[in-house]
Amino acid sequence: MPKNYRKERLNELFWQEINSIVMYELSDPRVADIGVSMVDVAPDLTTARVFITPFYEDVDTREVLKGLNAAQGYIRTQLAQRITIRHIPELIFKIDHSYLQARRVDDILDSLPPATEISTNSEKETPSD
Repeated sequence: MPKNYRKERLNELFWQEINSIVMYELSDPRVADIGVSMVDVAPDLTTARVFITPFYEDVDTREVLKGLNAAQGYIRTQLAQRITIRHIPELIFKIDHSYLQARRVDDILDSLPPATEISTNSEKETPSD
């Protein structure tokens, strides 16, 4: 099965542009402290799932989604000006919690005591006669 390089390029291009718009151009305080982790454009270009990562645990994800849905028209207009494509897909925003889960795992691993070296049988000295 051949890989769909066009879809991968579109995913990357949409990710770059949407991330730039969300992080630097939106002034809505509901969408502060978030980033775009991934974009998955449908093969027929009707929809694009945009995965949003909150940078902190105390971010109200419902408010973030409301803010992004309110700004969807602006984001699509900006995408139409930046990307030469016939149809800009409808944006579906989803929350991606993998960043926070990875931070929790890192915190747990950092809190563990350091591992002690275990000597193997080959490292032990054998008595010589």
